[in-house]
Amino acid sequence: MCYDAATNYRRQISMARKQGADEKELKFLELKLEQAERNRPDTKSFEYYYTSGFSHKKLGVITADNPEELQFFDWGLIPFWVKDKQSAIKLSNQTLNARGETIFEKPSFRAAAKNKRCLVVLSGYYEHYWADKSGKRKIPYYIEFKNQLPMYMSGLWEEWVDKETGEVKNTVSIVTTVANEALAKVHNRDANNPRMLNIMPHESKLEWLHDIQNESDKEFIKSLIKPYPQHELTIYPVGQLRGKNGLGDVPKAQEKQEYPELELPLFD
Repeated sequence: MCYDAATNYRRQISMARKQGADEKELKFLELKLEQAERNRPDTKSFEYYYTSGFSHKKLGVITADNPEELQFFDWGLIPFWVKDKQSAIKLSNQTLNARGETIFEKPSFRAAAKNKRCLVVLSGYYEHYWADKSGKRKIPYYIEFKNQLPMYMSGLWEEWVDKETGEVKNTVSIVTTVANEALAKVHNRDANNPRMLNIMPHESKLEWLHDIQNESDKEFIKSLIKPYPQHELTIYPVGQLRGKNGLGDVPKAQEKQEYPELELPLFD
C-alpha cells in the first residue's frame, strides 16, 4: 500500500493560499503548526518532501483526546501489548497501513480502532505503479488535492512503553480503503484489490475522532471508510524516489516526470 508520504506543511499552506484555497482550512493547520513549534522547536525537522514509511519518521497527528494540538508520532504502529524492542521493530514494519475493513478485528489494530483513532496530516502521498508484472519496473505517482489543501487521513495510534528503558513511544498507522477508479489504475499490483489511503473530507474530518460508546457509533466510524472522489485529486508521475539513484527528500520529488514508455494516462 502507501509506504511513502510528504509532510511539507508550510510550503503547502503557502501554495494553497496562492490558489485561493479555503482560508478557514489553512488556518486550522497553520495555528496548530505555530503551537507545535512553541512546544517543541524541532517541529520543522518533521517536514518532508518525501519520506519512506520504513524509515519510521514522524508524521503530524491530531488525536481525539487532544484535538487542538498537532503532535508528531512515529510511522508504524506498535500495539501496547508488544513485549520487547525487537518485536516492536519487526511489527512496526508491518503496520504502516491498516486495512479499514478489518481494523476492529485485527489484533494489532482493534484496541486503537476503538479508543485511539486520529487524523494523520499529509501534504500528499506516493503510490507506485507496476510497469511490468514482476514489479521490477515501478513508476511512482504523487497524489494531492487539486487546491493543495492539507490531506487528513484516517489513522490509528498507540502508546508503547519499552520495558527495558522506560521510553514511551507514540506510533501511528494510516487506514486504507478501496481505491477510486483513477487510483485503481495506479495501485495495479493487485488488480482484484486496489487500495488508497482513507482521506477524510475537510468539512467532516473530525467525525473520525468521535467516541465509540456503542455498536451504532462503531458502524458510523466504519461508514467513514470509503474511496475519496477522484475529481478532487491531482495524480501524476514523478521521478524515481527509491534506491541508489532515488531523489529522496528534495523538492524535485514532487515534480512531474514524463515516462515515454508509460501507457497509463496522467490524471490532471
